[in-house]
Amino acid sequence: MSYVWTAEQITRYFGYYDGLTTRNDYSYLTFETTPEFARSVLPPCFEAADRPLVTVSFMSFMEVAGGHTNRFGRDSAAMIHINARFGAHEGIYYLSVFETEEVNLETGRELWGMPKKLAAVDSFDDGQRLWGFVERKGHRLIEIEADLGAELGPQPAEPEYYFEIRGGFTANGFRLTSAEVLVFRLGAHTSRFRELTSPRVVLTGSPVDPGVGTVPLGAFVEGGNLGGQTAYEVVDVVPLDVERDDYAPFILGRLYDDWPDFRDTEGRRTTATLITP
Repeated sequence: MSYVWTAEQITRYFGYYDGLTTRNDYSYLTFETTPEFARSVLPPCFEAADRPLVTVSFMSFMEVAGGHTNRFGRDSAAMIHINARFGAHEGIYYLSVFETEEVNLETGRELWGMPKKLAAVDSFDDGQRLWGFVERKGHRLIEIEADLGAELGPQPAEPEYYFEIRGGFTANGFRLTSAEVLVFRLGAHTSRFRELTSPRVVLTGSPVDPGVGTVPLGAFVEGGNLGGQTAYEVVDVVPLDVERDDYAPFILGRLYDDWPDFRDTEGRRTTATLITP
């Protein structure tokens, strides 16, 4: 039944995410940012970290479940995240996630509320220096370059947390009816590690992705290029009070495009409307 799944298909699909791991090549560059920026982009349920940090990262990966890869080939993604506190944990909160594969985009957005958008993403190195870029809707949003240090082999990795906000809107979109925080715990095994130094990062933004160009990067903190495995689990889901706090701006601003052509009406021809909604 191609349009209507069987119970077996549903069980298999969602069971895929139990025990899911990734095999990945991951590169990251972390910078200090301002407390003012941190507070401006964090929803009211989160506290800004004592030392606000922004990380720009690139990853090539494939997913493995039950000892088998989900498909041949690799997926690529680029992320911008900021650290934050929620309850007893400090973790990361994604501001932007750009993906090359639609299936990963849909699952991340619909199941977990991640701010994923479809884009061209690539990163590569020549053994001495690494490059990466993101392009979306004809605009270069992110460029990175950094020097690669010596190979340091396996590294210890502590569990990390990341937080996501998932919300539901009325059918016409004018009101947020519910919101909740998903708390993920990530485990990792790092098989190899090379330090990244002397970074160059350009965050340009565009009319449809303006937020990328507003992220202030301060002093460089650290960077790395690593290979290994990651696994994650949802450890908590916390309902939020949408009557007390407005979470809609934080959800819409990360997940949706603001249609610049619709905003800019000067010089554009009007189009006749032949029916009335």
